[in-house]
Amino acid sequence: MRLNKRKAPARAEKSLCPEPPVWLWLAAVALAGCQSPTVSSYISPRVVGRVLAADSRQPIAKVQVRRINPNANQNYDGTARGGQQRESAPGTWTDAQGRFVLDAERDLTLLQQQVWYSVMVSFEHEGYQTLRTNFTVSSVTSNAPDGAPVVNAGDILLRPASP
Repeated sequence: MRLNKRKAPARAEKSLCPEPPVWLWLAAVALAGCQSPTVSSYISPRVVGRVLAADSRQPIAKVQVRRINPNANQNYDGTARGGQQRESAPGTWTDAQGRFVLDAERDLTLLQQQVWYSVMVSFEHEGYQTLRTNFTVSSVTSNAPDGAPVVNAGDILLRPASP
């Protein structure tokens, strides 16, 4: 007796990957919902304002505006090393109308949170008394589009140096 050998119908092989349109759709959905985590937080706000002469209320150009670290070693005899150079960042200068923008600073942090409470800013110009003032978290007036906290310092008045 002869057995009738019939060929078994061909089975569709299963793919390990979904069909390309589904795969593309899943990738698009996954990427749209994903946001890369930030490992840095603002440690100092952006400070904006204008520097004026206290006696005439005229703008003062070329005033050096910089952050001061109150915990920094004030030993001016030694050579500054890596971290000390960062502590004495040059800051910025006022323009012809006395305006300044001191950029916000970021640093690496493990937790996404606001880690600054106060910042000391120095205003220096030859012929005027140096002014140092603090701005706190409660001084923040808004956030920039990039998320940086912004302190509007308003008009900063410098007194002429005593003769």
